[in-house]
Amino acid sequence: MKKLNFILLLLSYLHTSWCADEPQYPVNHIPDSLKANAKAVIRYSEEVFDIKSISRGTYSISYAITILNENGLRQAAFIQAYAQKLHRINNIKGVIYDASGKKVENLVQDKIIDQSMIAGYSLYEDSRVKYFRPRTMAYPFTVEYSFNIEFDGLFNLPSWNPVPGYNISVQKSTYRINCPENLSIRYYINKYTCEPVINKEAGIATYIWELQNIPAVEEQPFSGPIETFCPVVHVCPTEFEIEGYIGHFTTWDDFGKWIGTLNKDRGTLSEETISAMKELVKDCKTDMEKARKIYEFMQNKTRYLNIAIGIGGWQPIPAETVDRLGYGDCKALSNYMKSLLEAVGIKAHYTLIRAGSNEIDIVPDFPFNNFNHAILCVPFADDTVWLECTSQHVPFGYAGKFTDDRNALMVDEAGAKLVHTCSYSFDDNSLQRTSTILLDNEGNALLNSSAVHRGVLYDDKLRFFIAGTEDKTRMIHDEINIPGCLLKKFDYDEVHERIPAIKEKLELEIPRYATFTGSRMLVSLVPLGRMHDVPKKVTFRKSDVVIKRSVMSVDSVILFLPEGYTPESMPSEAKAESKFGNYTLKTTAIANNKVLCVRSLKTNKCRYSPETYNELVDFYKKVAVSDNMKISLKKTQI
Repeated sequence: MKKLNFILLLLSYLHTSWCADEPQYPVNHIPDSLKANAKAVIRYSEEVFDIKSISRGTYSISYAITILNENGLRQAAFIQAYAQKLHRINNIKGVIYDASGKKVENLVQDKIIDQSMIAGYSLYEDSRVKYFRPRTMAYPFTVEYSFNIEFDGLFNLPSWNPVPGYNISVQKSTYRINCPENLSIRYYINKYTCEPVINKEAGIATYIWELQNIPAVEEQPFSGPIETFCPVVHVCPTEFEIEGYIGHFTTWDDFGKWIGTLNKDRGTLSEETISAMKELVKDCKTDMEKARKIYEFMQNKTRYLNIAIGIGGWQPIPAETVDRLGYGDCKALSNYMKSLLEAVGIKAHYTLIRAGSNEIDIVPDFPFNNFNHAILCVPFADDTVWLECTSQHVPFGYAGKFTDDRNALMVDEAGAKLVHTCSYSFDDNSLQRTSTILLDNEGNALLNSSAVHRGVLYDDKLRFFIAGTEDKTRMIHDEINIPGCLLKKFDYDEVHERIPAIKEKLELEIPRYATFTGSRMLVSLVPLGRMHDVPKKVTFRKSDVVIKRSVMSVDSVILFLPEGYTPESMPSEAKAESKFGNYTLKTTAIANNKVLCVRSLKTNKCRYSPETYNELVDFYKKVAVSDNMKISLKKTQI
């Protein structure tokens, strides 16, 4: 018997030793279909969330990902954000394998960096990140990580995004939630996600989602965020507790009431400040004027500083504290501005929003905390103003790309409701540019341009306005994309209005702007803003065609002909029309030595099915061809 036990023990040891040396995740086991267009392949991903109570849970994550080339190197890093009071990350393990699946090294714990998420911009910072980047290896290679997160407060349950980005394929991914039956959860799935398998046993309800063999999605122009056309699951508890604050999350109103509880009694201001605000606006004739005056006061008095404390970072510091110290985060500054307005009798609403120029919007029918920012909504009798309270530069009432045209949660004493922020029209988002081209007999040009960039085009040009001289010069050269040109002068000015604008003046010398064919000179009539790059057609597209904002640009160009030249032929009038927008270009001789070219391009805000993408390409091809048409000048006989 002892001999048999010894043999069994020996066999077990040999089996264990063999398994330990057995290759893990060899690259040649990846199907070719998952390597196509991929920079990385998720070999497996398993996420399990065990809900213990309305305030506690454990999140266990393990995954292996093969990095196929340098474009996927970022995916090899271990990056996990957390809030110190609410999350504890434990048992971080990692292994690195070569292409054959042979283990190269284990993750060494003292190599893990633990630092502030927003170092240098935070005070009392509770949001942190654990970070590890493996040493550079020959491609392909595989990394495997596992870790646990202990949650103290279940305001959010982790969402499941099995496809984390473009050009990443997935062999297998699962998400499991174990929830006591006396508690309940709600979940949202998009049209690309299957319903969960639900099992109930011993008082525990288990929800399981699983997907396999998802090919990589190649990033294509005019696509929205990848979450809009790949599987996604959001999960939300119907009841939760954070730091003793109990809330319900079945409706938006429920959530708003909880936020209202956090904000209660945090809007108090001193009598001195209240009197100062009344004095500040005593000569204003309308509430809109008063609000503008107070907003500009707030901008000059305060600065943004991230303060991620207070009920998981969701409770603003009191308005009186902001007034005294002169700084705060988005929550604190919005709450402070609200209090300043109410000191002079103007009602305002604290509002939560998903901010960012290309962020996925809130799902109206699924109440869920997907917010990352707070702003202020000020309703007037005939208008509603949205105030960005963290910027010392944004004009009064301008939302811009950061918060325009999306759902937001407006909170008041009674609860909350979804509202929609302002969107901007063609007239708001416009470029009006007038240029003159003085051409000499050698084909060299002196170009003077005067432009006004309004609305979201102001957002794009603001960085030019605030940049230093050296940076401005580099940025201008990069944008105009005219080889060999010499930037002689430039000037930027700001129009600080509800729809703001940046005025831009440029003076450029462009050697050999014209080309010669015999005695003829060929000259382009669209020197700036010309469409250079047209997206390629595709045979298969998965995402909708998305243009987020309507924009209009009008260029008027006057060409002064060199002495001794007359127009021989001018481009015929060009037009292109489609559901995506319309374009015109018209050239006219306006004097013996001058030619006027007027170019107009409108692009429509839209969302169309993937099948329409090639129509968009055709439209832009027509624009590019017309933009590149040239006028032919003929040298007159002397």
